[in-house]
Amino acid sequence: MIEESAVVVNVEGDEVTVEAQVKSTCSSCQTQSDCGTGAIARAFSHRAQHLTLHTPVVVHVGDQVIIGIQEKSVLVASWWLYFVPLLLFVCSSLALASLFGDSVHELLLFVLTLVPTVLGFSWVSNKIKRLDKGRFHPVILRKL
Repeated sequence: MIEESAVVVNVEGDEVTVEAQVKSTCSSCQTQSDCGTGAIARAFSHRAQHLTLHTPVVVHVGDQVIIGIQEKSVLVASWWLYFVPLLLFVCSSLALASLFGDSVHELLLFVLTLVPTVLGFSWVSNKIKRLDKGRFHPVILRKL
């Protein structure tokens, strides 16, 4: 279970909105001043993520809570969202390159390759939403 602390910002029945700070490990790294990733992390370090959850746990505005999501859910969704479009991109670029050969400019091949990639990403996104049944949503584990 991946866990993160959050603060309750709104409660409406069993629907709770929590705010979690986006964190980076760059503050503990010795090379943070020379790293591009560290600069990006500093630029976006004050952002907060708002999530609306359904929970049977009784909470009030201002309460600190621990929210969590199953690792398997994150891995499955990531696999679908990254691997399938990447596979479509590679396969369609190879197929179009062999179909058209040198008769078409590479930029046009790239644009044509994006069509099945974007369609595949949309299909996967819709598939995950249909199969969701709550397993891709974080839950409130406990109140602090």
